[in-house]
Amino acid sequence: MTAINFEMKIFKSSTILIVILLILMVAYYLILQNYKAHDTNNMPTAAHNDTLVHKKQINNKVSIDTIVSVDFLTGKFNPAKDTSFTLVDPEYGGRSDMYLLKDTYKAFIKMFYAAQHDGVKLYIISATRNFVYQKSIWEQKWNGSKLVEGKNLATSVKDPVKRAEIILKYSSMPATSRHHWGTDVDLNSMDDKYFSTIEGKIVYNWLCANASKYGFCHPFNSKNERSSGYEEEKWHWSYMPLSRIFLNQYKNKVTYANITGFSGCETALKLEVIKNYVLSINSECK
Repeated sequence: MTAINFEMKIFKSSTILIVILLILMVAYYLILQNYKAHDTNNMPTAAHNDTLVHKKQINNKVSIDTIVSVDFLTGKFNPAKDTSFTLVDPEYGGRSDMYLLKDTYKAFIKMFYAAQHDGVKLYIISATRNFVYQKSIWEQKWNGSKLVEGKNLATSVKDPVKRAEIILKYSSMPATSRHHWGTDVDLNSMDDKYFSTIEGKIVYNWLCANASKYGFCHPFNSKNERSSGYEEEKWHWSYMPLSRIFLNQYKNKVTYANITGFSGCETALKLEVIKNYVLSINSECK
């Protein structure tokens, strides 16, 4: 009987120890996740220059002033050498070379963990794309090295305006992309078919219901709700506290003289890309 009592005491002690260890592990995990979500003050900065010309202090919060350079608005800078930007941790994206404005990044991390808590996985597949990056995308399609809708546009569509219109269904001209600003992200997949899957529908529905809580908006919603512009992009989300400022600055400062330096740039004015593409967005994002 004594032996049995001794064994029971050992069993109870072991059980208590296991419970204590489990509690400590859960506490450590929660502390770690909270640190990742909120302690972004020591994020790696991009480098030495600050493209955003002015910042000011309002109610103890740093706010970007309304003075923004045309070079910034048209993507003519290197985010890897700009202290306004930070490198995206691979945990949140599919590549290790993506950059976002720091405020955009902080907001996305909060949204990432909120989605994760609800069983939804978000990951960035494209972030800031400067003029050079966007030019590469555009010209691959323009010169036929990348097929569009299964066609070599350089040989099958000789009219430059019609060729530009086809590319503009899903790709911006350099100097006109919202991705220049460090505020916009493409999430999970840039294939419409993904958002018809069970997983894709769950992701999209979660974003529609929750993204605005973290400052994000869906600029390219259904074309039935916009007069012109790009096709619907369920993957494209924009951090409105900043992109709204930049869109207003773009409208006031950028002209067609700034939209040059790439193949087919002569079609920009003919297609009125500022009015019909840059400014043609979801009314909730303006």
